[in-house]
Amino acid sequence: MKRILLTITLIAATTALMAQSHGPRPHHPDKGTDEPKIEELVSDLTAAQKTRIDLITRKTQKNVEAIHARLDAVRDSIRSYMNSRDDHSDILFPLFDREANLQAELSKEIYRSKAAIDKVLTPEQFKKLHERMEANKPKHDHKKPNGKGRPAAKDKTANRS
Repeated sequence: MKRILLTITLIAATTALMAQSHGPRPHHPDKGTDEPKIEELVSDLTAAQKTRIDLITRKTQKNVEAIHARLDAVRDSIRSYMNSRDDHSDILFPLFDREANLQAELSKEIYRSKAAIDKVLTPEQFKKLHERMEANKPKHDHKKPNGKGRPAAKDKTANRS
């Protein structure tokens, strides 16, 4: 049983290491992203709306940067223990939990920002923004070879003789 648990832990740790092997993602708060700004998607924003959205965005950016800094520190700790031959499960497992909690905190912060910005918009602006965001969304084909979202179920009766 211990051997199975150790194997599962090693697989999970190896996967985590591979995902982090290139180091933490650089955070460039000064750089723009490929995503258009709200002002580009909703051209009829008032000056007051632009100001409120700017304040929300700045606050979110500050909070996200702080979370990323803590996340990077946790990942650095994880890496340091993962590179040891000794069993550090008692230290690593809480660090894995902390990493997951910080990821969740990051998602929540981003959602809070989205919800706050949505409240600034009129219903028409909200609709226009989300229609244009959907139109700008990259198209990914996640379909399986059978053309459906899930692989075809195997017919269990076909193998019966």
